[in-house]
Formats: sequence, C-alpha cells, structure tokens
Amino acid sequence: MPQGNQQRRGASGPLLDGRALQVLAGPERIETGWWDGALVLRDYYIAATPEGSLVWVFRHRLPGQAGPWFLHGRFG
Repeated sequence: MPQGNQQRRGASGPLLDGRALQVLAGPERIETGWWDGALVLRDYYIAATPEGSLVWVFRHRLPGQAGPWFLHGRFG
C-alpha cells in the first residue's frame, strides 16, 4: 500500500497544509499482511478541510503511541 503524504499533527488532530482538519468519521481499522509477514495496521478517518472538502487520512497503529498522520486521498 502506498505511504501517502505525511501530514503534521496539531494539538487536536491532523493538519493539512498547516491547517487543522475536522475529523468526521472513524477510525476504520485496516489490518493486512498477517498471512505473509508484511503486517500493516492502520486507522483511517474521513476529515473536512476548513473549506468543507472531504479527505481520507490515516495513521499507522503503533503499540503505545500515536503515529504521524498521512493523506491517503481526496473525495470529489
């Protein structure tokens, strides 16, 4: 799976172009690769930009810590 574009995390959630995103839905947990040893654990969220556009963001699920946010794609 592609890594996406890494985004910074603000005080309350993900940032896109330095601006806070509002998380609307999630997490949707994705787990794959357990059968071939290439384990990937991610939490996906739908978020809105300040202009109202919807984006799909994720972060890797790391035991005991919150990983960085990544932009997976844009809706519409």
